[in-house]
Amino acid sequence: MKRYIVYVLPIAVVAVTAAVPVLYGDHPINFDRAKSASTVLKPGAGTASAAPTAQPGATASAQPSADTGPKVAKPWQAGMPEWGIQVYWLDDPADADAYVQGKADRIVKYVVGLNANAIAVSFPFYTTGLRANAVSAHPTTPSPDRLGILIDTARRAGLKVTVRPIMDEAVLDDPAGDWRGTIAPTDRDAWFGSYESFLQPYLKSAQKHGAASFTIGTEFNSLESDAHWQTLISDAKQVFHGDVGYDANWDNFTRGDIPVPAESQGVDAYFPAKSATDQSPVSTLVNSWNTWLDKKGKGPLPGVTLSEVGIPAQQGAYAKPGDFTTKRTVNEAVQAKWFTAVCQVAAQRQLAGMYLWSLYFGTDPTLPVNDDTPRMDFAGRAQSEAAIRQCFSGSYEVPEQPAG
Repeated sequence: MKRYIVYVLPIAVVAVTAAVPVLYGDHPINFDRAKSASTVLKPGAGTASAAPTAQPGATASAQPSADTGPKVAKPWQAGMPEWGIQVYWLDDPADADAYVQGKADRIVKYVVGLNANAIAVSFPFYTTGLRANAVSAHPTTPSPDRLGILIDTARRAGLKVTVRPIMDEAVLDDPAGDWRGTIAPTDRDAWFGSYESFLQPYLKSAQKHGAASFTIGTEFNSLESDAHWQTLISDAKQVFHGDVGYDANWDNFTRGDIPVPAESQGVDAYFPAKSATDQSPVSTLVNSWNTWLDKKGKGPLPGVTLSEVGIPAQQGAYAKPGDFTTKRTVNEAVQAKWFTAVCQVAAQRQLAGMYLWSLYFGTDPTLPVNDDTPRMDFAGRAQSEAAIRQCFSGSYEVPEQPAG
């Protein structure tokens, strides 16, 4: 899912601007939204400081014993679906760690209140062009230590945590439609070497703070058949002992096996449900989801995680769930029915789970939405939140996957 990011540093203590997601096209997401002063937490507003709950592959360090924060009612265990929320984090280097802690407390409380049992932390890294041979962090990339603040806060609440770096695409935007899925490094040895150098500190942080999963790559269509993935993943496993996964874009996902040799597979699922209208019942949307998944395989798909599921809360969105270039009339029912439908499909197909998009790290979910709120946002949309809570309150058996 293609993303463009705009970032503006704060100009006052009580008035901070930051980017928030907007989706458009087949695989685009554009983070471009002003954050009002009322969304800002005071530094030190955080709570919680207890030992995180252990998770698969996690190595917990000692923490203070007091913990009064929210707790997941039914923490994830093998055989349960992952009911997850994608949180996108553009860091503000001017924020003190205590201020970041306050944001983390607020977001985790909201996620737990949605009955989720998992969270994925997506954050940007950068390149200089379509054929560039290097990637790097920018000031908007949370540092490995800052990342640990959110991981610890989520784990204290009992959430399963996935760390998910994702390439920003601002410099790739051109009339040809290039995006992270079309990058073409002129020296792949150099590109993968640079990518590994960027990832290593985050793999170490994920291991140190007890994340359960690490997404080694997202939507790299043009690089998925490259042999460098094997070395990259093997090296990652030397540092991070949890699950190492890969997230494919929805188009490549159904064309055949994804050759990246990761331990798990996700898909950013923005396929078009062209036969559906705003008035279509949930059953029609369920049929659309099943028709699309059938291209991957019939029957249960317990090895598949829907790593991104999202749609604008506006009219005419089913035909192109990623299209957010055109601002249409708000229709929360469109978004709510989409979430309800995919929840039913997840149970029918015994999927490993799903993660809903979008929730920006700096959002205050208690504030009301208005016409300027990005349509992809579900926070503050009563119908969508009700659909999520209803979905995440259910469960089903996910068949065990064979080793290897």
